[in-house]
Parts: sequence; structure tokens; C-alpha cells
Amino acid sequence: MRAAQRILASADFQHVYAARKSSNTGEITVAYCANGRAYSRLGVSVGVKHGNAVVRARIKRVFRAAFREVRSQLPNGFDYVLIPRKGVKEYLTERIKKALLEAAKRVR
Repeated sequence: MRAAQRILASADFQHVYAARKSSNTGEITVAYCANGRAYSRLGVSVGVKHGNAVVRARIKRVFRAAFREVRSQLPNGFDYVLIPRKGVKEYLTERIKKALLEAAKRVR
């Protein structure tokens, strides 16, 4: 993904959290808000409680891959922040894609 399609700045993450709109599934929480752009952006927030750096990096890779695959089916013009839920043993791209699509139904 290009840098323009990712949320990297702390202020942008705080803007999404301040909107207080989210959708919870069994594996992830999707926080979202309108961004005023013609495209959607993705941010991933994985805390230390999910494991060491290797585990957290894997979760981020899976989340980004799932977002890339379903991006065309998500509403444009939103910032999405994906937050893993505690207690999930393994994050798989297929399950995250389903969770993203389920959350997208609530966004519209």
C-alpha cells in the first residue's frame, strides 16, 4: 500500500478514536470515521499485550493483506483503524476479510 493509503500520524489515529464510531466482531474492532478524501485509509493498532514484536508484526501484515483484498468492497472516503481483540489464538486473512466486510455493512 502507498503511504497515502495508510494512517501513520498519531493525530490521525486520535481523530478516528475521537469520532467514537466502531464495529466489534469476534476477532477485531474496526474504528472508523469519514476522512473527506476520495479513498479510504488504513491504520493498525496492535498493543504489547498481543505478544512480542514478531507476533505483532505478523498481525499487522495479516490485517493489511485483508484490507488490500476487500478495499474495493468497502465504502470509500473513510479512515479505518483495525484493533485486534484479546484472546484470539491466530489471525488468518480470510477471517479478517469476513470481519471487515461485516463491519462495512454497519459503516454504510
